[in-house]
Amino acid sequence: MPLLTGEKTFAKWSLQGLDKGAGEEMSRGVVTEHLIGLIEKQVDDNGLVVWYDPDAAYSEVVKALELPDTTVLRYEGSFIRLRWEIDQRGFMDGEEPPRLVIYVPMAQEETHHALIEFEAAGVVMQPGQQPPSRNTRLAVVARNALKDVLGVEVATQVEKQIEAGKLTLADLNTLADKGGEISKGVIALIFDTGNPQEIALYFLDSDRFDESIIEKGARSELVEILRRDFGFDALSEMELADLRQHFARYVLMTDLISGFGGAVPSKLSSVQVASTPVTIDACKALAKAWRLRRDTRESYVAAAQRVEQEFDLTALEFDPRAIEKLESFQSIEKALLRHAESRLLEEADVEILTLAESRKAGFWCDVNPWLQARWALVASAAEVLLEADRIEQALKKTPDSFTEMIKEYAEGTEPWCLLDTCHRHMESCWYNYETYGEDHDNIEKLVIRARQRYVKVGSDMARLFLAQLQKSAPDKGVLRQREVFEKHVKSSLGHEKIAYVWVDALRFEMGRELARLLKEDLDVNLYVALAAVPTITEIGMAALLPNAHDAAKVVPASGGKLALEIAGTVVKDRKDRVELLKKHAGINVFDTKLDSLLPKPQKKVREEIANAQLILVTSQEIDQLCEQDNIAQARRQMDGVLNDLRRGIRVLLDLGIQRIVLAADHGYLFGEELSEDMKIDAPGGETIFLHRRVWVGNGGNVSDAFLRVPLTRFNMEGEFDLATPWTFACFKCKGGARAYFHGGLSPQELLIPVIILTPSAKPSSDLHPMIDWKLIPGSQKLSTRFFSVQITGENTGLFDIAPPKVHVELRAKGQVISRAVSASYGFEEATGDVILKNDEANKRKIVPNTVTLMIIEEPDQKSVSLYLLDAATGFELSRLDKIEVAIAM
Repeated sequence: MPLLTGEKTFAKWSLQGLDKGAGEEMSRGVVTEHLIGLIEKQVDDNGLVVWYDPDAAYSEVVKALELPDTTVLRYEGSFIRLRWEIDQRGFMDGEEPPRLVIYVPMAQEETHHALIEFEAAGVVMQPGQQPPSRNTRLAVVARNALKDVLGVEVATQVEKQIEAGKLTLADLNTLADKGGEISKGVIALIFDTGNPQEIALYFLDSDRFDESIIEKGARSELVEILRRDFGFDALSEMELADLRQHFARYVLMTDLISGFGGAVPSKLSSVQVASTPVTIDACKALAKAWRLRRDTRESYVAAAQRVEQEFDLTALEFDPRAIEKLESFQSIEKALLRHAESRLLEEADVEILTLAESRKAGFWCDVNPWLQARWALVASAAEVLLEADRIEQALKKTPDSFTEMIKEYAEGTEPWCLLDTCHRHMESCWYNYETYGEDHDNIEKLVIRARQRYVKVGSDMARLFLAQLQKSAPDKGVLRQREVFEKHVKSSLGHEKIAYVWVDALRFEMGRELARLLKEDLDVNLYVALAAVPTITEIGMAALLPNAHDAAKVVPASGGKLALEIAGTVVKDRKDRVELLKKHAGINVFDTKLDSLLPKPQKKVREEIANAQLILVTSQEIDQLCEQDNIAQARRQMDGVLNDLRRGIRVLLDLGIQRIVLAADHGYLFGEELSEDMKIDAPGGETIFLHRRVWVGNGGNVSDAFLRVPLTRFNMEGEFDLATPWTFACFKCKGGARAYFHGGLSPQELLIPVIILTPSAKPSSDLHPMIDWKLIPGSQKLSTRFFSVQITGENTGLFDIAPPKVHVELRAKGQVISRAVSASYGFEEATGDVILKNDEANKRKIVPNTVTLMIIEEPDQKSVSLYLLDAATGFELSRLDKIEVAIAM
């Protein structure tokens, strides 16, 4: 029977409009609403509607179709079942047509008139049906639905795309949900956005949309967007891969050349770039988004490297002023580096320092951490040069007295000792820096020049310092090393639990930096003191003992050494010093070393500290590091001693210490490796003691190359003279280090820090703020000696907070294998800590900071972990595990 054609024996039928679940997932967009309005109008006018949909274009609409007082039935494979249901429900029993919609997802002619009596009783709706109000062709429905919203022209364009089979009703509804993006048609559907910037960015980033572009025939639409919004004219029939490459070149070169202003190199004057203000701005915005977004920057780097090679940009000369704000290519970064280094080789320039600090936070420094490390080194050298110039000018106005010299060197906001701090930081940067095959002649020359300026100005300072010392003694108000116990320790004995910390070779500028670091958590008082002479460990450490203020005599000791005799007791070494302290302290004394406190003291040490009233802590790390004559190792690690001291001090406070007095035995000089022209002859005669920087004895010569005075000139008992070079020169003698010296009377050797520490009433830094941290590594693998990580975070608490100072490190099997060498901002050279700051635009967010780490120990495992720690407490804030190791050291 014709009626049964196409039927399925066991087909199911269903009443539509009752199952809403699936329909709720479909968007009721502008086009769908218009279609439903057409159907409802026919039901209102005619009652019965037979709706043929040969392409099943509206099958999803029917599932959710609900009309007032209307039943919707759907053909499900059996006309017999469908007719039976209509008869059972009595829809055709009355004289008036029922409010009934019969949906048939097939062409009318394919039904062989199975529903002819229902068609006669009502109306038919189908594609091409007349009058137009019953025509359900999707292109016609969409055009009529959109013409009042988007205009006739855009609606007609959409109609053509539908006729070409590029857009479905679901596509139209999706686009309609995006508002104006429906005008972008297929392209907006493919890229899930109609924003030209986003479409262009996704296209540049990868070929993942190419297949869809080809399948839906959307190439011409993409090309039109690139032309209209970016001014890019593509060659006809260009393959998508070629189109991507040409467009990338166009965008990147527009970003570069637009930044030149009128200083475009002649070789680039004919390059195709955007030409109108609107398209130029669009290309610049696209390039910036491309490189700054973490999910697209790898493709940016690859494209930039390719374009850089195509135009041989590394061989071009650029006006430095024109490229200071540009980040298009790595060659720009290197050109600025060359400019900065060359400029500083000519003269100190504060603008170069500003440039170096700003570039550390740039894109290419994030991509290639060695660039950030190099900018940090340039900045450090600039600071040395600028400080040297400042102090050289200041030395032209000679202070009135030796006491005034001390104040100039150690006090105020810009003391002369900053030159020593800047030089120490630069040397640390240099020895932690590693070249990667790039041209490093300039940076090496710059470091050498900064060293030479440091030695020159430091020698001038030392000469003036000694000249004033020769003229006049310091005022009585200047603290002497021999008075430290009497003035700052003795009065607290028996009243407070006190720690007395002796640090070997902690020169004043290092103590000043340590005091600055500790001020965040403690009440800190920093004093400058005159060390006992000669400035060697045996004398300086003994000068910190009880009774040293009354009578101290320099005496010979065995093996060509010196000792200090205090009240008849000769003190030669640590054992003697500890015994004398315990004998005269009058209370229970426990002595230990700094390394026994770190990272956490053992139970026995904690118990001893709990039972003692005076805790002596000694540290010899600086002297031991430097006197081993491994200059590179000493330079890399000596700043770490400041961090160890800070951690040790925190341990002492946690163990109940109420007052800490920290002092040094002497300072030091640590400059260039000793050359022959820096060596002078010692006085000779009866030599009791001879080091590179000091001679003690009787008789011998007097020379313009050194100062010679009796020991009694320094309020020290002794029957000998002391001689020391006027400048940074050294005596000729056997042995000794090549670059690290002490024993003389330069301010770096003679002036020491005395730091008094007490617990602060400030809120405890143990209360860690509620911050959602995010760590984004610069690369997914540890493949070079440099590794970077971007730190971001957002406050999740109720109140505004200041982000903590943090420390970043890589660990392998629990051992630290890295050292922080630079950061985008807030980097502390002394400790490697990083000071984060809140975003001015949104105080709840932290300004992103990229920290560069240098690997100091090769890991022997397949992966390492990255730790973000609270710098003050060591508390773990966040961590990244399983960073793959693929490094060739």
